[in-house]
Amino acid sequence: MPDKDLTLDEARKLAAEIGLNRLTDEHLQQLSRAAGAARARRASLSLANLTPADEPAHVFTLDTGSGL
Repeated sequence: MPDKDLTLDEARKLAAEIGLNRLTDEHLQQLSRAAGAARARRASLSLANLTPADEPAHVFTLDTGSGL
């Protein structure tokens, strides 16, 4: 994506591509700002020295109620 803010129509299209079809204009503005922030962070990240170990690991567990 280019280094510009998404228009509401572009944000609506992006949302529709990921199944978010019922967002309000306020939500679309939030999505546009979030996409812009993600783009800025990605642009400032040096990818040359990244390895698979640099990928963030998210660990989720299911509480089974067993107390463990």
